[in-house]
Amino acid sequence: MYLCYVDESGTPEIPGNTSHYVLAGLAIPVWHWKTCDKDLRKLKTGYGLQDAEIHTGWLLRPYREQA
Repeated sequence: MYLCYVDESGTPEIPGNTSHYVLAGLAIPVWHWKTCDKDLRKLKTGYGLQDAEIHTGWLLRPYREQA
């Protein structure tokens, strides 16, 4: 069995307010889930982000809140 996380970015409407619409998924075998979760928690803790939700857009674009 696999656990699957699916997420989207952008707007699917044409014309939308973004230039692209992306739908992506990540499937992890259920027997690896605990190891992956432990590794992600360790990484987030190392950066002081234990309770944070991480969005790739925040890493790729400048936001006033990050200045």
